[in-house]
Amino acid sequence: MSVSTIPQISKPSVYNVLLIEEDPKQTELHSDLISEVADCQVDVISRVKSLFDWVGKFNYHLVVIDVSSGQAISGGRKAPRVDGLSLLEKIKRVSPVTSVILISDDATVEEAVAAIRMGAEDYFKKPFNLESFRLAVKRGLDRKTVFGGNAGASSYLNLLNACQMISASLEQEKIFSIVQSFFSRELHSDHYAIYALSQRSPIRIDSASQFSQKDRAMEEILDIALHASNPLPKMLEAGEYYRFVERGQLTPGLFVFQFRCAGETDYFCVCLSPERPDDVDAFGSRLRMLKAQIEVTGKNIEKYKGAQHLAYVDDVTGLYNTRYLNFILDREIAQAQVTDRSFAILFIDADKFKGINDSHGHLIGTKLLNELGNHLRKYVRESDTVFRYGGDEFVAVLSPCDLPTAKTVAERIRQSVECTQFLAHEGLKHRFTVSIGVALFPDHANSKKAIIDAADRAMYTAKRTNRNLVFIADTGKDIKKTEIKGDPEGQAGGKEGTGG
Repeated sequence: MSVSTIPQISKPSVYNVLLIEEDPKQTELHSDLISEVADCQVDVISRVKSLFDWVGKFNYHLVVIDVSSGQAISGGRKAPRVDGLSLLEKIKRVSPVTSVILISDDATVEEAVAAIRMGAEDYFKKPFNLESFRLAVKRGLDRKTVFGGNAGASSYLNLLNACQMISASLEQEKIFSIVQSFFSRELHSDHYAIYALSQRSPIRIDSASQFSQKDRAMEEILDIALHASNPLPKMLEAGEYYRFVERGQLTPGLFVFQFRCAGETDYFCVCLSPERPDDVDAFGSRLRMLKAQIEVTGKNIEKYKGAQHLAYVDDVTGLYNTRYLNFILDREIAQAQVTDRSFAILFIDADKFKGINDSHGHLIGTKLLNELGNHLRKYVRESDTVFRYGGDEFVAVLSPCDLPTAKTVAERIRQSVECTQFLAHEGLKHRFTVSIGVALFPDHANSKKAIIDAADRAMYTAKRTNRNLVFIADTGKDIKKTEIKGDPEGQAGGKEGTGG
């Protein structure tokens, strides 16, 4: 008589935990609480920008992140608050079996629910119950031990994590990134991209950040291999939602996953040199679930965009309004904190606009604002967004952007408005000018309100000076006005100053 036994999961003698914390006192407290649960090696880092290097290199069982405001820096100010949900999402993409606990001074119920939906073990608001924190640490360590040591369970956790993040997304580009990360882990492929079809030929519309400047050759190989076999139209005709393309004499193997998101476009995630899974049937079953989740979320995105359009668009100009400006600034600040990339704010005001309303009436004024809004959109880049701030004031968010680029764009707008005859189709051929203030995040300000105020003050300095000027926000140092003529240092010509 044989007796079957349940296989035991061997627990590690030492657990690896990463703690992201800036406050030395909090670091000691959290480290002690974690070590009381199990024998742990606790690594501590204070800089968020090095987080993903650590997560990618070391097999952490648990990551604990304090997303509260940082320590005081110069002038008594505090560093900007870390976006915990964004960090959680990126960690789960890198290592879905790693457990994550978030801690915050001002966690809201909405943030906590969103974090749990995205796969967080727990989200604590300070001061928290110490025993509840210990229990969350134990759950997190146990979860990694169970799922990290079982290939089948790990695959389903990978799927669950991807579906959780997809369901919480309302941006198609973010879903593209989640899908690519899913297949990178599932098929151990380092090079992948999203394609669509144009006249039955594949067109790459999104490539992963894995492609570094030194690695462009692999990106080209992926394109060449896909064009050589061109399986995309064949998959659509056959009704296939995934296909492995075998390696040829001159081309590497490929994996292709077909899906739709928001709208009727067919998208394809293509992976270079994938590892074929041992159980293809189980793999196909997981992909059906992933595809279904993407399509359900895509329909939600379409509904959201319809409602968003009504809530976020200005009736007069067709531009986005201040409600959407707040959303965009939150997003840009969060991205800037993680990537160290700057963005710029242009505060644009039509000079002497009240005289137009007084002379021609508000109906003509409204038409003029509409035409000005359309004009501004033509003079910014595709990655930039223009908003109507109120009255005859507009805001442009240039991202990513450095100060020389922001100055060039602002001067280009100023010159174009000055040279344009507005409402020519109405027989008015009206000419006017704009005053523009420029502020750069985080150089001139490091919060949403402060960056808008800095650009606004610069714009009013331009108005008080002589109008029809571009002014740069005050940095808090000496305020010196300079006028630039011609095209110095390769920048646009015209008048420009610095001041508050």
